[in-house]
Amino acid sequence: MAHLCIAVVFRQELHIYIAVVIAMVFVLFSCGSKQEETPAEQILKHSKGGDFRGVKIGDDRESVTKTEEGVSVYSMPDELIYRIDPQRDDSTWYEISYNFSRDGLYDIKMDIYPKSDSGLSALKKEFVEYYVDKYGECKYLDGYCQWRAMTENGHIVSITLTDSLSDKPRPRLKVIFHESQ
Repeated sequence: MAHLCIAVVFRQELHIYIAVVIAMVFVLFSCGSKQEETPAEQILKHSKGGDFRGVKIGDDRESVTKTEEGVSVYSMPDELIYRIDPQRDDSTWYEISYNFSRDGLYDIKMDIYPKSDSGLSALKKEFVEYYVDKYGECKYLDGYCQWRAMTENGHIVSITLTDSLSDKPRPRLKVIFHESQ
């Protein structure tokens, strides 16, 4: 009888041990596989797909309204402007303007306002790396970087990235998507 009790206790402890090991492995894999988004990834939201923050050039106004998570500060039939308040410790905020024609979204302008010149430099570096990886090397023209690319749904766009250091009240990084022919 003693051997039977020891076997039952051992079997229960073995089940608990296996359950604990499986739980630990699950936790380790789930923690290790999720990487924190960089500031540029948080702003661009390229994980949502599309050409820019989950929207595509050519989308209609309603699609953009449903996709954008910012606070609408201006709304006209041919333009939507959103402000995205700081969500990071460094108080970076930005504003996005979506412009429409009868054929849909054709122009996106985003102004990003980091707190400091060093924040601007870091964001600019991340944005350039992202667009170089996605569209290839940029052309440097008069201090700004420009790409010409085809969007997911076949529109040709120019993407321009420019900055201004703190000679203004606050540094600014500007990204422009513009459909071109």
